[in-house]
Amino acid sequence: MNRTYNIAIYAADTLAGETLVRQLEESLFDGKPLPVMSLYPLVESAQASGSVEFHGETLEFIPADEADFSATDFLVMPAGCHRNAQLMTRAVESGCVIIDAAKGAASQGYTVPVMVDLNRHFIEEAIDNRYFAVPGSAVACLLPLLQKLHQRFTLSRINLVVMQPVAALGKKGVDALRKQTIELLNGKPTEHGDFSARLAYNLIPEVDAEEGEKIGNEANMRNELLVALGEELDIRVTCITAPVFFGDSYVVDLDTVQPVDFQEIQSLLSELPEIVAADCPGMPTLEDAAGSDQLHIGKLRQQSDYATDLSFWMVADSFKRSAVHAVELIRLLIKDFAK
Repeated sequence: MNRTYNIAIYAADTLAGETLVRQLEESLFDGKPLPVMSLYPLVESAQASGSVEFHGETLEFIPADEADFSATDFLVMPAGCHRNAQLMTRAVESGCVIIDAAKGAASQGYTVPVMVDLNRHFIEEAIDNRYFAVPGSAVACLLPLLQKLHQRFTLSRINLVVMQPVAALGKKGVDALRKQTIELLNGKPTEHGDFSARLAYNLIPEVDAEEGEKIGNEANMRNELLVALGEELDIRVTCITAPVFFGDSYVVDLDTVQPVDFQEIQSLLSELPEIVAADCPGMPTLEDAAGSDQLHIGKLRQQSDYATDLSFWMVADSFKRSAVHAVELIRLLIKDFAK
């Protein structure tokens, strides 16, 4: 392949944006680096100065309002960023392909959300529109596994407890946890600042968004699961901010219509290369997850006398997994364009 591609990354100054840039840099295409000619790191505000490194080159941030998409092939909206409809409209009008993992993109009916390992057939249908919504919440990494379980055993209820790191709050969350931890260890008073409660040595459950406010994480995650798996499911999500810097922890509790053959679960997990199932008594922890592109699962068990349930513990780096999903889609589209 001789063709190269120009890629714009929105919110490149965020942790999710930085993770996406690193994933683009590290990913291979037919054994070689992705054929990226130019990378354009876009930022929401013209006041956000700074730069990002890409293949040894220092790239200065570009204000989104100044972005020129005339020579851009892809615009990627990283996981959790706020949707910039005006920016995406300009990009589409210039012939750019949009990969949108912004908050709410995959859960509010803009289009069918797609993932390479979830529903590849929908990707072909979406190519003409040049717009792809990619699940970007912390539960997106669970979707391929939940889909397989649903197809085999018919899920009736999904109950999730998602413990998110302060990285989900952005760089200010990471900085606040570091500062508060130092203050508390030194016996100094600390304030929670921009957050609803102190982050250090604390657990903070999400408060439901009030009428007129933006959709909360719990509702967004639930909607993503419903859109991807089916509106008939009973899905309940509880989000908690944990005092850790990076990595997400999940308690997953499932009810099924068909009895679950526990031996078959091991075979099913082996079909998903991104999953690492721990052998008892070893349990995966956030130390395994931070910076990893794999899902680490442990404590698989059943508690129902009728075997119509399955529970497990999982740790993952949702920023990393979302970046992997976006880059996998870019790689697939590049192959399609090359035909």
